[in-house]
Amino acid sequence: LSEDAKRTLVLAQEEAELARRGYIGTEHLLLGMLRLGSGSAHRALANLNVEAASVRKMIDAALAHAKHPAAPQVVPTARVKRVIEIAFDGSRRMRAQQVESGHLLIGLAKEGEGIACLVLQDLGIGVERVAAEVERELAALSHGSGKATKSRLDNPPPHIQALQDKLASVRFALKHAVEAKDTEHALRLGYEENKLEKELDEARQKWLDSLG
Repeated sequence: LSEDAKRTLVLAQEEAELARRGYIGTEHLLLGMLRLGSGSAHRALANLNVEAASVRKMIDAALAHAKHPAAPQVVPTARVKRVIEIAFDGSRRMRAQQVESGHLLIGLAKEGEGIACLVLQDLGIGVERVAAEVERELAALSHGSGKATKSRLDNPPPHIQALQDKLASVRFALKHAVEAKDTEHALRLGYEENKLEKELDEARQKWLDSLG
């Protein structure tokens, strides 16, 4: 696994914990990719105009009546394990040196039944479009200009890093507000979280556009 792929899995676990789920689902992988800020999956999603705020709302709506099972630690679902298997198979077929976050994204689309796949489908994004964007990003990385771009993408400008840090702090506070059953504070933090997500999405897109 590449560093981006590993980071995607870590962020997916964080998303599951923040949502107080007893599992890591495909939806958490997708949210992790959108939070990542770099990597082939994040860039492919940006090129497809997939925004974190919109995806989060769609996932929340899909899981509105789902139960939140208690568990000592969150574990990947069978579908997530299947996504990872597809990613490894795809990486081998493409003769890649390692599994990239983009391979995981293709796995999400190919798996076919998870919430992440359904969200992408609702956005009008099928397997073919996902694969095409990921392959384009991975092809760029295999050339000198792509490697230079990757280096720049892995080091976002200070204002984006500041937004990422602020969003992480708000989410941490929101988690504790929910646990403390401080509804009023949680609502304020939830509004702030949505606002920051939108600001971060817009800032990232402007930055990506400036890279050409």
